[in-house]
Amino acid sequence: MFKLASLASAALLALAAASPAHAVVFSFQTLLSSAGEPVPTSTATGAAIVSFDDVADSVTVLLSFAGLSAPASAAHIHISTAATAGTGSGPVKLGFTSFPALTTGSYINVFTPTAASFDELLAGANAGKAYVNIHTPGLYSGGEIRGFLPAAPVPEPETYAMMLAGIGMLGWMARRRQRG
Repeated sequence: MFKLASLASAALLALAAASPAHAVVFSFQTLLSSAGEPVPTSTATGAAIVSFDDVADSVTVLLSFAGLSAPASAAHIHISTAATAGTGSGPVKLGFTSFPALTTGSYINVFTPTAASFDELLAGANAGKAYVNIHTPGLYSGGEIRGFLPAAPVPEPETYAMMLAGIGMLGWMARRRQRG
């Protein structure tokens, strides 16, 4: 019986090693406000989820916003050049194409930047230096609302599922050893 369990374990291990690479998706969530903007007086708000797929080198942006002072004129991700995470400003690293010129709305898009740009964006997000920014014309042309992506990404549900499956398998194997 022990031989059968060992053989089954070896087969599962071989199958896992032979399967194709699975993406690790890093998701960052942030709330957008005027804090940190050049003119921090807007009452507009927003929320964003930015996900990085390390196999496809893709960036998915889900964004909602409300109460902008004028229709949005631009939106993008910057990476701050400040030494402290969550502060400062920096150059645009990913422009949001076809962003709606609305005062309240939502936006979803998947981008496939170059590998170098993907790595730079993910490193900036992991360091707490990447931020989502929405601009409007006039008073808030330098940016009306922004939100820094937190330095700790939110794990995808698949990460938890794999961890639980692994713990379950270890428990099963330990129980089988105690019986055998």
